Amino acid sequence: MVFLFDDVMKGDDGSISSSFDSLPEQAESSFDKEPFSKPTDLLYSSKIIVQLASVHRSAHGVTYEFGESFYCWCSLEGREQQAGMFSISGSEDKSPQSSGGLREVTVAQIQCREWHGDIHSFVWIHGDLYDVDGAPEHRRHGRTHHWEIRVRRAAELWQIPEEYRLAPKLPAEDAPVWGENGEASAWYESDSIGT
Repeated sequence: MVFLFDDVMKGDDGSISSSFDSLPEQAESSFDKEPFSKPTDLLYSSKIIVQLASVHRSAHGVTYEFGESFYCWCSLEGREQQAGMFSISGSEDKSPQSSGGLREVTVAQIQCREWHGDIHSFVWIHGDLYDVDGAPEHRRHGRTHHWEIRVRRAAELWQIPEEYRLAPKLPAEDAPVWGENGEASAWYESDSIGT
């Protein structure tokens, strides 16, 4: 079948071929073989674990199924060194709860060069579990192309008895580290301050 604007050629033997059949293979990126050298950029000041998750709905409710984990180079900012902010009451909290009461809201912000997670991802920062609060945003302006992700603490694990604590699923040894991709680190410029 031929569509308008198709670049179709008819051969001497009556066969029909398209110019798309003879496209060259994609060239390798010049960054593919270069070893990673950590930039002296604020966006490479911390390393966190990001655990992907997917939502599963059933007759028994909604549950998260955890997937792969990855290390991510980033900058942690926000309220992590201060007391957390709290919603005024359980009725104003955006997350449904059976018990109500105060709940901690956004306490940290992640800025990084490379991000493949979504709103369902979980993040491990300094041993505590955080969930992504809102959609990750790609900031393309200026010299510091980066992703901005807001997170809130889901569990302060030091307060939980050791036998009941969650532990992060460590990334596989051959898993890529977010931020070490050649194209992501190529955004780095020597006078970038990473904010």
